Amino acid sequence: MSGWQEEYPHRKRKKRKRKRRFRRLIKLTAGIVVSAFLLNRGMSFIGDHFILTDSGIAIENGANVQNGGAAEYVSGADVRGKLEEMAASSETVRQILEHSDQYPEELLELLANNEETADFVLDYPQKKDQTPADSIGEVTAGVIPHLLQWDERWGYAVYGDHMIAINGCGPTALAMAAAGLTGDGSITPYRVARYAAEQGYYEGEAGTSWALMTEGAAVFGVQGKELGMSRDEIFAELESGHPIICSMRPGDFTSTGHFIVLVGIEDGKIRVNDPNSRVRSGQLWEYETLEYQINNLWAFTAA
Repeated sequence: MSGWQEEYPHRKRKKRKRKRRFRRLIKLTAGIVVSAFLLNRGMSFIGDHFILTDSGIAIENGANVQNGGAAEYVSGADVRGKLEEMAASSETVRQILEHSDQYPEELLELLANNEETADFVLDYPQKKDQTPADSIGEVTAGVIPHLLQWDERWGYAVYGDHMIAINGCGPTALAMAAAGLTGDGSITPYRVARYAAEQGYYEGEAGTSWALMTEGAAVFGVQGKELGMSRDEIFAELESGHPIICSMRPGDFTSTGHFIVLVGIEDGKIRVNDPNSRVRSGQLWEYETLEYQINNLWAFTAA
């Protein structure tokens, strides 16, 4: 009896330790399960913020943000090898490689992921300091122009911490919708990007806030309305002449996150204006192909 009394406090301490270890194990296991699920969905937690890292979409303090990107993304040490491979069939890329010290790494990376940008990148040393254009050219109200974020007229200008060519898909998409609906050619990607940066719609590495598509759009004479993911609703808006800006998940258009504009219906398929590609904009897309790549979307009308 006396022996039990002497051991009892020690046994209680051991029991409490076992309980604490068990609780820690449960928490660790739960964390691993949740992390695996979130990673599978392209998500992770950073502090108190909820970040959709793989898709390039972030939700931080209630703000949805997104960066531009390119499919099958090449970065880091792989960029040089990719450019050397491209140079075998492209004189422009070969010239860039021969003078690669004149180009920022971000532009070489852009080129490695999108050969369409070769001329834009080549001209960087001569045109990087030019004043951005104050017009996209002649526009017909009701016709949505195709604008490229890496157009030399504005692509070298800085948006936040990068060039518009790198991260300006959001402002370029909104410029397309607003200029096309209003017929106002002064709504350039640079003008929209400058406004977005000044008003806090650019969230650093996270990119362009989704709020630009609703709150910010009014400044440019248009109204953005969030849509549900419905084929009938999307087709109805497009057939009514209302362009739709889509926030894209990784897929045919991006490996990180991107904005594109749906501009119409042809032969039962969707015409897309991709601010990062003439090639993808030159083809028609089945709704079923786009459906699971769309993260969010907004239809636009003239205010």
